[in-house]
Amino acid sequence: MRVVVLGAGGQLGREAVRILSKRGHSVCAAVRRPPSPTFQSSVEVRLADARNRTDLRSAIRSFDAVVNVIGGGTLRKNDVASTTSAIAVAAAKEVGVDRYVAVSAGMVALDWVLFKYVLRPLIFRHILAEHRRVEEIVRKSSLAWTIVRPTALANRPATGYVASLELQPKSLVTSRADVAAFIADELENNSYVRQAVFVTSRRKQEKGD
Repeated sequence: MRVVVLGAGGQLGREAVRILSKRGHSVCAAVRRPPSPTFQSSVEVRLADARNRTDLRSAIRSFDAVVNVIGGGTLRKNDVASTTSAIAVAAAKEVGVDRYVAVSAGMVALDWVLFKYVLRPLIFRHILAEHRRVEEIVRKSSLAWTIVRPTALANRPATGYVASLELQPKSLVTSRADVAAFIADELENNSYVRQAVFVTSRRKQEKGD
């Protein structure tokens, strides 16, 4: 499969590129500026500003799937993820790339009392609103989309992931490597087309279950 990863210069993007390439897919890393450190030699790198539709059309043309892991990278008010999602979805439709994977967050369905009445209004209101905007844009498209909703991301070794259409209790942290593995599995198996799926890392004691 030929896969282009938008936001490939970020931590999750690099993991997605690494795992997809390791599995033998033809991977293109779309980045705004030359990456440092560079990607493995088998990865094609294309420079593209994700806010420029012409750039994106050129970057994703002829690929089988788009994986968009662009995030705002801040809790402050911003529209980076939603703006680039709107452009990427439109560009994919225009150049005939039907398969699309987006990344949101598990917090969109979190209803813990502490989160709803303390953390959300005081800390997470902007990023939560942005995740919801991204999901709305993707859901309204006619693409064969999958929305990935991980819990809080961390740079931890992979332990295997749990994927579910419902947020799992006590699932607080997800390894970026596990999210990238889920993305690769989903592109290969198409188990959650036009669905939003929660993804979290298995706890160590669950690995043998």
